[in-house]
Amino acid sequence: MAAPRPGRRPGRTTALVTGAGQGIGAAIAETLARAGHAVAAVDRCEDTVRAVAARLRRRRLVARAFVADVSRSADVARLLEQVDAELGPVSILVNNAGVGGPFHRVDQVSDEEWDWIFHTNVKSVLHFCRPLLPAMKQRGFGRVINIASIQGLVGAARSSTYVASKHAMIGYTRAIAAEWGPFGITCNAICPGYVETRMGIQEEAVSGQRRRVLARTPTRRVATPEEIAYLVLSLVDDRAGHVNGSVLVADGGILADAGVS
Repeated sequence: MAAPRPGRRPGRTTALVTGAGQGIGAAIAETLARAGHAVAAVDRCEDTVRAVAARLRRRRLVARAFVADVSRSADVARLLEQVDAELGPVSILVNNAGVGGPFHRVDQVSDEEWDWIFHTNVKSVLHFCRPLLPAMKQRGFGRVINIASIQGLVGAARSSTYVASKHAMIGYTRAIAAEWGPFGITCNAICPGYVETRMGIQEEAVSGQRRRVLARTPTRRVATPEEIAYLVLSLVDDRAGHVNGSVLVADGGILADAGVS
């Protein structure tokens, strides 16, 4: 049998989405499932991710829930065996799981906090890409989408570790794109601004944050999780095969405005 042509989707596609129990991840899982992909919804919280998968199955979509701590390589290895057995090989990987950590200064960051944020936001990408990229290469097709942040493109006071982790994620995205692009695999990053999720505005942690965010956003609103999910859907399409190593910003224009007028 001839090898698959690089960049051509091989039959039914399994999409794995991390952090799929709520917010952006849940919206991505639903959007991909509605587009006909078999979705492996992954999260640390069993109750929420099982609820997401059950809701999709009630709509006669193909979805399974999987529980794992993506910061642990052993958890990911076990998870990938389960996904392959239940849904088949993964051709679409959406690294969405992430944590922000508390708001405080650099001198207040502990080693434990740094490791927690980096292991969840960055090392988890390694845990999935290390086994999945060679398998995608064999099939001549793969899509990797990393959900970063506009804070991976700029700085932000009192969020230094999160900022550093998202900068790292963007750099890692470009390195993967350069290394695996010849094999029909693309890797891109999406950088949301503020999104209407639990981790989005965080008004309860920073008083008056919503008012300040809306004032700084030219569209005068925050994004919906579905708007971010739409960008993921567009990147996994066969016709997006030449979009590789790109960083897509979805922030309503925050980074377009220097704010001096």
